This record gives sequence, structure tokens and C-alpha cells, in this order.
Amino acid sequence: MNKESRESVETLLLAFSRLLDETAPQELMPKILEAAMQVLSADAAILDIPGETPLHISLPKNIAISESAVVQAKTENRVVLWNRVENEEDLSHSIMQNSLTSILVAPFRTPESEDGYLYLQRAARTDCFQSEDGETFKKFLSVCEKLSFAAADRERDRNTISFLQQRERRGKILYASSVMHKTVETAEKLAVFPFPVILYGETGTGKEIFARWIHEKGPSSEKPFLALNCGAIPETLMESILFGHVKGSFTGAIENKKGIFEEAEGGTVFLDEIAELSLPMQVKLLRVLQEKHIVRVGDSREIPVNVRIIAATHVNLEQAVSQGKFREDLFFRLQVMPLEIPALRDREQDVIYLAEEFLKRFSIEFGKSKFRLSRAAEKALLAYHFPGNVRELENKIQKAFVTATGGVILPKDLGLDNLQETAKHSPRTLREAREIVERECIDQALRASGGNLTLASTVLGIDRKVLREIMERLGISKATYKISGK
Repeated sequence: MNKESRESVETLLLAFSRLLDETAPQELMPKILEAAMQVLSADAAILDIPGETPLHISLPKNIAISESAVVQAKTENRVVLWNRVENEEDLSHSIMQNSLTSILVAPFRTPESEDGYLYLQRAARTDCFQSEDGETFKKFLSVCEKLSFAAADRERDRNTISFLQQRERRGKILYASSVMHKTVETAEKLAVFPFPVILYGETGTGKEIFARWIHEKGPSSEKPFLALNCGAIPETLMESILFGHVKGSFTGAIENKKGIFEEAEGGTVFLDEIAELSLPMQVKLLRVLQEKHIVRVGDSREIPVNVRIIAATHVNLEQAVSQGKFREDLFFRLQVMPLEIPALRDREQDVIYLAEEFLKRFSIEFGKSKFRLSRAAEKALLAYHFPGNVRELENKIQKAFVTATGGVILPKDLGLDNLQETAKHSPRTLREAREIVERECIDQALRASGGNLTLASTVLGIDRKVLREIMERLGISKATYKISGK
């Protein structure tokens, strides 16, 4: 390594050493500008970061720059290098007026904004920025962006320390919100008793995770936990799956087989979407709860069973009872200890903690370096209504791994860039903003489908049941669209 190269490396190392000493974003940004000027030997520089708290630093204080070069760099999302020796066309009149020799400019992303830029220039000099300077500038920017995110993370941790101290984990349940603290506290009380429990909550809220955790905290935690989605099993097979069958009881029954109630002996049976059970099957389930025994299909012997039932549904069972869709006696048997699992949109900052948890997990699974959420992505996540709840959040984070670049996840990577723009101009609370977006999207889909829920849910990219739940919450009736011809 020659003397000139060694001096360049020493300059670079010294610059980054000073940047690493800064932990506060407001102190880091001026140092980044100074380091850029030092490393690239620039005569003037500007760091511009728009946002809620815009930042504009210029060294020297007042300089004329090429706005055309800035626009080009931000539009094309790349480093723009211009020098008078190689480029015949000027980027703007300011180049001629200020006798500029060379320009380097590139987008600069921070947690506050994806629309910032870092601009360097040399004026009235014989030496211009070269292509290798452009490569150095690109790598310098990449490191500085990571430093800015790291500094923002540290500041956020300091500013939210009291909230962070409330963050807890129960099995796979991660939370810090007050509503989840109350829910988990109630679940802990339910867990110690062997009584039936029914979990209410929208699709994707994590009802099975709660059910499994209640089982693990209960007196029979070492016994089996078996789960069954009642809405996914054909009615003709349901009785056999629940209670088992004997050889020859029906076509295909080539041997005796235990049902999940026998398999879970001493443990827990989790019946998800229990409202989907047919009325005849509800009668048979009620008999198991009352008499503590089952009868296999094709058999007459009563087999004693000792299992705890945890059921779950997104349906209002009281309303289903009044409509004759669910047996009242079974409802009272299950309703001993109801527990409402809150929707993700009501869990405050939990959405960010869950997103970070998924990021960490997918980084390990996919063998990628650590990804981080931009501040704009965090705001978009907090503003979004999440009709699919935690399951939808997991899906969005997984997709973001495919589209994100540079280790930073932006709103567009989450499919939330349009929502961010809508929320930005809304003077309402986050809850009201979410409802406005929900109402507008559903209105458009129902208009286009003529009130057909199946078609509308396909257009919206959500499950039909989820669409029905949201419409009930917002008081939207599909009949309105059919009657009025909307």
C-alpha cells in the first residue's frame, strides 16, 4: 500500500471512529456531513432530511447547489457524479454561475425520511471527483445510513424505557400494551382451573397460541394438546375425527381408530371455529361435556374421557343462539370462562414489537442479515387497520424480505405506501383514520361487486369471514348496495 492509499484509509477510519462515538441522531448528522467532506475532500456539502422535524445542514452556511443533480439522484435512486472535464452538458445554470468543478449527490435514508439527500461539490479546482470517488461515496452512505438507524434505535429505547419495561413474553405471546396485559392476566387465572374456556376474537388474533399457552400453564400441561379447526372438516368426517370409529363402521374404516378426545386423554382439546359445528354434532359434543364419555362411530361401548375443552370463535355466540344456529345448552357449558383476544389494531405499540420479532425470526430462517423497519414503515404499520391481525402482519413482513433493499424495510415493501399517504393528510386519531380507510376500500369493492361478499373479499385480498366481521363493526350492510344498485 503506497503512502497516498494509506493516508486515505487512515482518514476514512478516523472519520468513522468519530461517527461511532455519537449516539444521538441530532449530534450524528452534522458529524456525517463533516466526515463526508473530509473523506471525499469536498469544498462544500449539504445534508437535507425532510419530515416532521426537517433537518438542513450546509457547510459553508450558504452555498448554491445544482438542484437538477439532486432531482436526478432522488428520481433515479443512485449516486450522481458530474465533473466539468468529462460532462459536456451542464446540469443547471448554477454550475456555470458558481464555477463548479465537480458534484457528488445521492439519496440518504434515515428513520425519519426516505426522501433526504447528501450533496458534495468542489468549486474552481483542477481535480474532479472520479468514478472511484463515486464508489467510495456510495459505500460511505451505506454505512452512515446504518449508523443513523442505530442511533435512532438507541434514542427510541431511551425515550420509551418505561414502556419497554412493561414488554413481556408468555410462550409465543409478545406484548406490552395495557389491553394485552389485562388479557394475559385473565388467561393466567383461567389456566389453573380445568373448566372449559371459550376464546373470542377476530381471525388471525392468535387464539390457538393463547389456547396452547393456557394448556401449558394448567395442571395437565404434560398431557397432550390437540387442535381441530371445525370449519375445515367435512361434516361426514367430523364425528369420526372427534370420537373415533371401529373397523367396518363405514367404507374405508379398515381398522379401529381413536378420535382426538381419546388421543388427548388427560390433556386439552382445542376446537377452533366451534360455531361451524353442525347442530347434530353440537348435541354429541354437549353429551361429552355432560357425561364425560364418548362412543366411537359404529360402536355401542361408552369410553370414559377426561379432557379439557378450549373452544374459539370469531362469531358472537349469543347472537348465534338467538338465531337458532348454536345450541343454548352447549353455549352455557362452554361459556364458563370467556376470554376476548384483542384485535391487533387495538394493541397500540405491540404491532412494532411483533414486526421486529418476525424480522428477527425470518432473518434466521432465510439466512439474511438483520433487517430493520424505517420510521415511516413503523408509522404505516401503526396506522393500518390489519383486518387479518397478527397473521396478516406476519405475511407482510415475510413479503417485505423479498422486496426490501439495503436492509431497510419501507412502507412500499409492506404494501402500505398508499395508506401512509392517506394517513398523512388525516387530522383524526389513528382509530378513525383506520376506519376511514376500511370504509373507503370496502365501499369500492362492494360497488364493483354489486354487494357480492365473495367477490368483494377476493378484490380486497381478505377472507370472506374477515370482510363480514369488518362490515358488522362499521355498520355496513351489503343490502344497501344491492337495493340502491351501487
